[in-house]
Amino acid sequence: MTDAYVYVDFGAVRIQQYLTRTAGLRGHRAASNSLAQATADASITQEIGDLAEVNPEAGKADGVVSLRFPAASADDREHRVRRLQDRVFAHLRKALPGAEFHSVWGEGESYLAAYAHILQPNTLHGQVRHDLPPTAEFPLAVPCRMCHTDPAVGIEPVPDGSQALCLDCSMRNVPRRQVVGDARSPEGRLLQDIGLAPAPDDFTDLAALGSASSGRNHLATVAVDGNAFGVFFKALADEGSQDAELRGMKATISEALSDATRTALANAALELPVTMEHERLCVVPHVVGGDDVLVTLPADQAWWFTLTFLEEFGRLVRKETAAALELLNRPRADRPGRPKLEPPTASAGVVFAHAKHPLNLLVESAAQRLSEAKREFGGRQASVQWLDITADGPEAPAHQPLALSVLRTGNGSETAAAAELSRLAGLPASHRAQLTEALRSSGLLTAAAIADRVGHFDAIRPFLPLSIDRLDQPPASRIDLGAALGLSRWWPCA
Repeated sequence: MTDAYVYVDFGAVRIQQYLTRTAGLRGHRAASNSLAQATADASITQEIGDLAEVNPEAGKADGVVSLRFPAASADDREHRVRRLQDRVFAHLRKALPGAEFHSVWGEGESYLAAYAHILQPNTLHGQVRHDLPPTAEFPLAVPCRMCHTDPAVGIEPVPDGSQALCLDCSMRNVPRRQVVGDARSPEGRLLQDIGLAPAPDDFTDLAALGSASSGRNHLATVAVDGNAFGVFFKALADEGSQDAELRGMKATISEALSDATRTALANAALELPVTMEHERLCVVPHVVGGDDVLVTLPADQAWWFTLTFLEEFGRLVRKETAAALELLNRPRADRPGRPKLEPPTASAGVVFAHAKHPLNLLVESAAQRLSEAKREFGGRQASVQWLDITADGPEAPAHQPLALSVLRTGNGSETAAAAELSRLAGLPASHRAQLTEALRSSGLLTAAAIADRVGHFDAIRPFLPLSIDRLDQPPASRIDLGAALGLSRWWPCA
């Protein structure tokens, strides 16, 4: 295996929770920026010297570092990997004092092969090297007044006075212009891509960018993750070793799919009605990389953003994987009846809450909604799940997740179900609230009677179980009245 490489990957563990450990948007931005700076190719290259090189076969993702060195160049691979891990961990720890990291390594003729058969399985089984933040050695130390997690190490000036801060929060205590102006950060990259003015300084001002009818005091947290990427990459790795044409695609496709995430984000941000209205960025990205995205934006823009992102991401991925899938799906005598591989997609979890609701709790909830959406469809198609904490509470029973195809046709236009939701959203908010309360307390018949009495029965008809309009629709395409009323609270009107 003279052409083989040893691949060494590093990743931040529970990165979304780490970024949101402080309450204010200022701290989140600074942490995202530090993460991007610390894991940038130039920073890593400076640290590792001649031990390895940045892996050109891997895509780009915030908080992830992939390195490689020729297997033939090292007699003692384990010792060299250990030295490499020591250097990178020390660098990451200095930049991000409170984060947790891990590293995994393996050898293969390509990164995709090593990832599919060694790196990913070892990561899933916990066969990694961890690097944890130091524990507090003095239990009586003053706790950090910003994160309330680690002991304070000093008192620093902050916008509203001075506070005792831990090492990690001290890293986050930097001027906003220093963060937003850095093109390596998620927000800086997005600004560079769309060429608009920066987003507001805090969550309250971000919520105020919503429409007047929204109350301008609510935000949405949207978490996105890819579906079936592992299946696709494993098939590409397995068959690429035997097929010269596929082998040539392996080195570029990871980066192309990472670019699809960034492009879909930029397009979705530009498509928002409030973006052009205010001529500024109205989406704050916290994590962007690979097939993973976490953003915050005004609540009444969330559905527009989420559906546009998922549709645009799916379109770009189909384009980038079309040639590989055509080769992978060719009939072969040694695999009769094998299911056809479909293009990977993405799913989303959306959580609505007041602008002052702690972001760390919203991130956890959005991740849970995302898991529900992926589980409902087995990761086989783009889907969404949501929760409105203000209207339903943080522990509300889960809605039925919806496939993207229920709400978008695939060519950018809305489906019949989406048009019906727009009509329902056009009813007075007080009437929709009355219907919601009646449905919860007295049931469907009472809610239907109220709608009929005030002349809005036609608006709820498509969401009733015996509606003639919906009998020809499969169960997965139907939206019940409770879910429709919940969706309509932040759904854009027709």
